[in-house]
Amino acid sequence: MAQLLSRSLILLVLGTSVFAQVDPIQAAMDKKDYATAITLLRPLADGGDAQAQSILAELYASGQGTKKNIPEALALWRKAANKNYAPAQYSLGLMYAGGEGVKRDYVEAAKWIRFAADQNIPEAQRDIAQMFYGGQGMKRDYALALDYFRRAAQKNMVEAQYAVGTMYASGQGTKQDYGEAITWFRKAADAGSVDAQFNLGAMYLSGQGVEKNPTEALNWTRKAADKGHTQAIMNMGLIYINGTGVPKDKGQALGWFRKAQKNPDAMAAIRAMAEEGYAPAQVEVGLAFENGRGVPKLVTEAVSWYREAAMQNNAAGQYNYGRMYAEGKGVPQSDTEAAAWFAKAAKQGHSQAKARLKR
Repeated sequence: MAQLLSRSLILLVLGTSVFAQVDPIQAAMDKKDYATAITLLRPLADGGDAQAQSILAELYASGQGTKKNIPEALALWRKAANKNYAPAQYSLGLMYAGGEGVKRDYVEAAKWIRFAADQNIPEAQRDIAQMFYGGQGMKRDYALALDYFRRAAQKNMVEAQYAVGTMYASGQGTKQDYGEAITWFRKAADAGSVDAQFNLGAMYLSGQGVEKNPTEALNWTRKAADKGHTQAIMNMGLIYINGTGVPKDKGQALGWFRKAQKNPDAMAAIRAMAEEGYAPAQVEVGLAFENGRGVPKLVTEAVSWYREAAMQNNAAGQYNYGRMYAEGKGVPQSDTEAAAWFAKAAKQGHSQAKARLKR
């Protein structure tokens, strides 16, 4: 799981408060007139109001309305945290986790973040879950990690919903339960989690914990692929190769595999298509060998694949085969051979081949 701990500015909407000056403070904050907000908050903070102390600390920490002052922010957060004010406890914990203004101390971070988590701050619940999961600042405890992730997930925190799904899928901190995993992945996927969308698509594709459903598999895999998820892009290629929920389509498959070329499996899939005689894939393999993209740079191997495609009357193959003759790459340089292959490609409308013939 990715690290979730990071400090970000939390300027709380005041809402119901014990402040006598709620309206002017809120008005200043809404207008981003932080200097005025500080002037109004300072006497309240000095008088011991924990909420004022916490908001003032955020302003000092971010340097909004005043010069950035981390020591002052820490002092204010500590005062508010010691009054059991949850937002301040969370912020103080994050400062210890990030080593901002204090020596990094995960034990101290975990203490304050857990105080906030136990007062139902969802971000704190997510982060203390991550710390229990990774054994950061305390002994690793998957059961407690799941418990806190679930609390945050029930407050619609998407990262936590995804984490709960992965823990049920892997049986960490609980008995493995693919049905529960599906439930939580769907919640996160509906909220836009790319990883959850991919996992949901993969589970519908394989029938893991749910009846195989090619339509659902395609739907969720495409959502993740369209957002750049590399393995989802790879799976889209496999879906079209195998005709899972769609007609088999080598062109579509190759298009998806091209997008996934950072994945070693994608190049292997393209090569398999090439070895089966699919000319556009042969051209792609040729380009890979010519440029050392995912395979060793071997110009003679590139020529061989371009030739295979050219002999099948593939315009791109003919053009690239001709280009190798024109440049003397992997074959003896020959303008005559180059022109012959460019002419074949140009006859099929290949624009680059046409341009070469006009030189």
